Amino acid sequence: MNQKRQDHSISLFKENIYQSIIDSSFDAIICKTLDGIVLSWNPAAERIFGYTADEMIGESMLKIFPENKLREEAEILEKLRRGEVVEHFQTVRKHKTGRLIDISVTISPVFDALGTIVAASKIARDITEQVEAVRLSHEYRAIVESSEDAIYSVSLDGTITSWNNGAEHIFGFSASDILGKSISLLFDDDDQQADHILRKIKHHESLEHYKTTRKNRDGLVINVSETVSPLQDQTGTVIGGSIIARNITHDMQAQQLIWKQANYDNLTGLANRDLFLKSLCHEMEMVKESISRDNLVLLFLDLDNFKDFNDNYGHDFGDEVLRHAADVLTKTCRNADLIARYAGDEFIILLSGEFPQKDLKRFMDRLISKLNVPYPINGIDCRLSVSIGIVQYPNDADEISDLLKKADQAMYAAKAAGRNQYQFYVDDRSTTMSLD
Repeated sequence: MNQKRQDHSISLFKENIYQSIIDSSFDAIICKTLDGIVLSWNPAAERIFGYTADEMIGESMLKIFPENKLREEAEILEKLRRGEVVEHFQTVRKHKTGRLIDISVTISPVFDALGTIVAASKIARDITEQVEAVRLSHEYRAIVESSEDAIYSVSLDGTITSWNNGAEHIFGFSASDILGKSISLLFDDDDQQADHILRKIKHHESLEHYKTTRKNRDGLVINVSETVSPLQDQTGTVIGGSIIARNITHDMQAQQLIWKQANYDNLTGLANRDLFLKSLCHEMEMVKESISRDNLVLLFLDLDNFKDFNDNYGHDFGDEVLRHAADVLTKTCRNADLIARYAGDEFIILLSGEFPQKDLKRFMDRLISKLNVPYPINGIDCRLSVSIGIVQYPNDADEISDLLKKADQAMYAAKAAGRNQYQFYVDDRSTTMSLD
């Protein structure tokens, strides 16, 4: 009798243990008939699928099946009747709210004491987060690999740890060429910049859309816009950095072309009027603040009888004359002098540095002499003559408009005096110097 009582107690204890395991499980543990009718429904099943035990016991399991998965139940039940186990089957079920849930399921047949299959036990685990993580991982990988931008990662010591197709296209290195190599391979002999980027990463700092240069596999320098971000592990510890680089070389070239077209004369290649006036204004401010020098010397030139070239030989010939004049001015002046085509056949020069009067006169004589040298254009020897007005800032004027006006007056005074000469502007009186 005592033995029976003890066996009964052990049996009850085991039942309680089993029930406790079922009730405390994080996985849904469900028992159903071979027709798919729910016999038991643990708390985890309530949490995962949204239905209470009262709502599901006695109901068909099809209640939690999406329409496109209804056929699965018949296939599963048929396997169970044959005594087969369905292990780690990944599928989709439906929450009470209609939300779809990714689950991993193991279903086993339940036997009675005679070995007859009487029911099925089902253990279902919610793997929605894992499936979503894998999906996102695949999506991110697809985005990275299909990007035209270079997307790569580096360790804290600057070792390249990942490399996408865009990086291969921009820099010319294949993944096998560069993985495990130093980021310095991409830098144009500037290790300080690499150190700067790595310091930013280590201090949890980012760099956004900063423009710089990098070097491709052939050693050519390319312009890039880069964004650098630190990479962290699950504990928040920085383990490296990600870099997104966009090749902006063509954009930079286009911008430079636009800038050049806006600031330089298309015919002669000299600075245009706008750029000259901006530069002159800047230089005048420098003189006012006594930063660079005490005065400026400005030359205003006009080709004598230029209209005759156009009338006698055509405008194409006149254009060649202007190009030749620009070439002579460029070769005669110093690199630091600013030369511009002011308008038509007028040129203007801002001389750099200090010029003693005697040196300035020698320079003017040489300039006129160089322009007087015959030059063949379309088989015709072309001999240029030029009238030049000379003004100084701030001696002759305080404002740009007055300075240009007086330079123009001095130039016309040189023309009136016989041309092919230069004239200084001095207190509304002119001093004319001829080549003779």
